[in-house]
Amino acid sequence: MKVSVLGAGPLTAPLTQLLTLAGSEVRAAAPEAPAEELAAALGHAELVFLTIPGPQLAASLPGLGLRPEHRIVVCGRGPDEATGLWLSELVSLRTPCLRVGALAGPLSPAEVERGSPAAAIIASPFQDVRVRAQAALHSPRCRVYTSDDLRGVELSASAARALTAAIGMSDAMGMGAGVRGLLLSRGLAEVRRLGKAVGANPDTFVGLAGVGEVVAASAAADDSAYLAGRALLRGDADPHEEALAVTAALVKLGERNKVDLPLLEAVHEVATGRLTAKEALKGLMERAAKLGGE
Repeated sequence: MKVSVLGAGPLTAPLTQLLTLAGSEVRAAAPEAPAEELAAALGHAELVFLTIPGPQLAASLPGLGLRPEHRIVVCGRGPDEATGLWLSELVSLRTPCLRVGALAGPLSPAEVERGSPAAAIIASPFQDVRVRAQAALHSPRCRVYTSDDLRGVELSASAARALTAAIGMSDAMGMGAGVRGLLLSRGLAEVRRLGKAVGANPDTFVGLAGVGEVVAASAAADDSAYLAGRALLRGDADPHEEALAVTAALVKLGERNKVDLPLLEAVHEVATGRLTAKEALKGLMERAAKLGGE
């Protein structure tokens, strides 16, 4: 299958490698590439993977030259903080492309480079996007699953970035495995509540795009979200880093839908300098006990 990969994010090279291993004919180009290079990449195929990080996607879309016949798979994490739109919505609203999906799952660039097995999930309401993307990427090296729960997969994958940052901050504080388990379980409870409010399937959050991503990313010392979390403790984190920008966007989404997100809010408070990491953890531990698991 002929496929194009547009982007210069950390997933660009490993995704290109996996697509090639699956037998796809791949052309890649950076968003800032000359117009003729972008046009050549886009003229190559109908299926396009966008590996542009979420915070940069909105600004990059106008110059890409996407056309109505392109099937798009978004690989960044959102919502977009400025507009509140999911990245798939940005593509649908700001380009001629309507057949859009998203890729998520525990695709570690370092592990793909080492030749380790990988897995991913493609979500879209359009069957032809799911089928094409799965055929382009599935191989003995990479298992690819599909879902029609686009919103659930986008939310799960975005929350996975935020929760990985929280775990990175906890690890930097020396909190240990017990707090890791607490952050993962309570974070997923928050995301399920938010997912219910936005019409996503709650089961999606315990799959590859949610638990799968968090477990893999938080175990990788070089994962960008994990490193952003560790930087929060030092006080030198970049608030525009994808994981922290996504956290801010999810907090806003929770506010709009009147969903309580204490863990994500705590990470956001640390990222914006309103709380220290120790104050944030203390506040979470001092929250009133509740009956039941939620």
